[in-house]
Amino acid sequence: MKEEKEQTVIDRTYLYLENYREMERYINDAVSEVSQIPDADRYNISAERAFLQSIRECRAETVLLFEHLRKALASLKEDTEAAGEAYKYEALEAVYIKGMTYEEVARETGCGKNSPKKWCKAMIPRLAVKLFGAQAIENKCQKTGKNREELN
Repeated sequence: MKEEKEQTVIDRTYLYLENYREMERYINDAVSEVSQIPDADRYNISAERAFLQSIRECRAETVLLFEHLRKALASLKEDTEAAGEAYKYEALEAVYIKGMTYEEVARETGCGKNSPKKWCKAMIPRLAVKLFGAQAIENKCQKTGKNREELN
């Protein structure tokens, strides 16, 4: 049996970003209350109350994660603006939040065709620290084989 590779915080950060718009849709569209069901009296909803509770719990988890992600993105945006690297954040936002392709970003910004992907790749570890804190730093140390002092 093949041993499964442990998912890193970087992998999880990519996964959250790749599903950003879908999480937002889920938060807005999840049916978790009987009042959201047209003609609910036609169905035996009382037997499904436990299922609706499960959906409410999933939605609540998604809301918490989504808001944490939004705050981390806002913090990253502030950091990049302060460092004169707002264009890197804007590329990340265009690709993951707005759903543009790297090619569209390159065309819109007039940069080289590989630049948006490089900029996004540079932003992910910084966002991972904002999402996962020390766990992201520990993963970086393990990946590079360096201690925390050598990373700075």
